[in-house]
Amino acid sequence: MTVYAPLVGTLWRTLESYGIDPRRVIDEPHYQPGDPCWHTRRIPWRAYEQMELKTAELIKDPVAGIRAGELLHPSHLGALGHAWLASSNLMTAIKRAQRFSRMYHELIRITISNEIDVLKITYRLRQPSAIPDLVADAQLACLVNLCRLNFGKSLVPAYVHMCRHEPKDSSPWNMYFGVKVAFNQAENCVALRKSDALKPLTGHDPVLADLHDDVVRRYIVSLDRSNVLNTVMMAIMRQLPSGGLSEKSIASELNLTTRTLHRRLREQGVGFRDLLTDVRKEMVERYIKDPVYSITEISFLLGYTNTSAFSRAFRRWYGKSPTEFRDNLSSGV
Repeated sequence: MTVYAPLVGTLWRTLESYGIDPRRVIDEPHYQPGDPCWHTRRIPWRAYEQMELKTAELIKDPVAGIRAGELLHPSHLGALGHAWLASSNLMTAIKRAQRFSRMYHELIRITISNEIDVLKITYRLRQPSAIPDLVADAQLACLVNLCRLNFGKSLVPAYVHMCRHEPKDSSPWNMYFGVKVAFNQAENCVALRKSDALKPLTGHDPVLADLHDDVVRRYIVSLDRSNVLNTVMMAIMRQLPSGGLSEKSIASELNLTTRTLHRRLREQGVGFRDLLTDVRKEMVERYIKDPVYSITEISFLLGYTNTSAFSRAFRRWYGKSPTEFRDNLSSGV
């Protein structure tokens, strides 16, 4: 799974706002401000997550997610950001973001619900994050920031719900959103009054909106056809249970030489072994939660020749054995 490379610009601006050199976190193969080529590039989600994690460790500010949301620029979303600005109203803009969310982040799921007098927008990441609170803060703050860019700074949500525990001082959250945030909730969501969501916007330009929509559609088509990371990850998933997976076997399935495959992955800033690990971790997170699969079955489904090798790898990833991890899940730990 991948993320639109210009989205790293938000992390860059966030680090700069704290007086931290972004190059301490973001290396040139992943992002270079001002480089016109970056609008077509993508980076692995795991690489993006590592940058988020390093950013949080350096900043050490519990409100960093809110600041990141404030610093998102529409251009960090490419043509989708420009289409957002040209939308007729906030409901149209939000539906546009939902429809084309794969462009900027393939793991983000946006759900829109019509309730009495309000439009509820729910965000969910389809893979667990190492810093879920900061990520949720940033996602909801980004949404409100984009809405205010179109509507005006006077926009105040009807309500904001967050899964995270209530911080010791919740005033920065309440101040930013303009409403008392409800914490310890079942979902991360923002609700807008329908009167605000349907208000005609002065920035509406149907020609520009359609033009940028077309760019996004073509981008997504090209993503499906040529995204080497997605293509390789899908091939890895298919070959894992065979037990004979190798860089050579993947290259052969994709009608590439091993050298060409290695080069294309390097251009995306990732190595084959790293990608293999990402796929295994993504798959094991599904299997380990399902009691139908035994530990032995999971090890073979992930391409390990024996359970000992799988258990050693699992312990490196999660700091405990697969059995301990599953027992903790069962007990709710």
